[in-house]
Amino acid sequence: MPCQTRSDAEAECYKYLYDNLMVYDEVNAGSLGFPSIYRNGARDSINASDEDVVTRELAAVETDGLEYGIVQPTVNLSLNTKEYPWNEHVPKEIFMEYVLNFANVNEARNNWRQLLTDVLDPLVTSLVEIDGGKDLTVEEVVMALNSFLWDAFDSENPIRFESGQTPLIFDSMSVISFGYASCTGLSILFVDALRALGIPARIAGTPAWNGDPENGNHTWLEVYTEDLGWRITESAPAAGSVNSLSDPSEYWFCNPEKFDGNTKVYAARLDKNLSGETYFPLAWDVNNHGVPGEDVSERMTNICS
Repeated sequence: MPCQTRSDAEAECYKYLYDNLMVYDEVNAGSLGFPSIYRNGARDSINASDEDVVTRELAAVETDGLEYGIVQPTVNLSLNTKEYPWNEHVPKEIFMEYVLNFANVNEARNNWRQLLTDVLDPLVTSLVEIDGGKDLTVEEVVMALNSFLWDAFDSENPIRFESGQTPLIFDSMSVISFGYASCTGLSILFVDALRALGIPARIAGTPAWNGDPENGNHTWLEVYTEDLGWRITESAPAAGSVNSLSDPSEYWFCNPEKFDGNTKVYAARLDKNLSGETYFPLAWDVNNHGVPGEDVSERMTNICS
């Protein structure tokens, strides 16, 4: 089977992102940088491979003061990560939903991918210098990133954990600017940084430990690996250390007390067709059901109990 051309891949990425826009983003499709061919309904009559049509539309985007909005760098930089050796076997459907995706939940939409790509370049360079990076596992890259990320913006004042910050400070740019966040903001920044390296990642969490809101909530993240599937991890500032993907018992919350059969756990996703009626509960906005989700309660209970 011949390889897909870059133009075809870009067009397919645009269409996938548009077709799976969260409800918060639909009204802002133009500002995000989606061409009018997607916004006026004509997209339903084109294929992702109609690169001439899409290319003309991309050249005529009418976002005020911008050429493309965040979608253009999102698509280009995401496709560029396929060159990294640790991403060689990422399935296409996983790439589309968990690398290409520019959002996690209902955080502010901004151009975090360009900033993180630039900031993480020294880490990427050091990783590929090790025998071309071909023998690195995803787990090794994830752990290296978790060690590197938090003081990459200010070595004297690393990003730190501070409770009770969501939803005041929880998008990546705000976390970087303020230098702190609670578990949700730290998880979102870690997910975004992983995606900037081409590693599929998503936030996960529970709105209520043991099914009781008085017991509190928590957000962590999951990383996809070819051999292990989805594995839990947590930002170093929240966990207090850099933990592995292979041993869930390293995480303070992965124990029978927390997972007594009553704790519901969800992972955030993007694909509307695959999520169905399942949504990711927002502990900071309980009546907001706009984020597609996946119920992973059974898997987490089996892992942690």
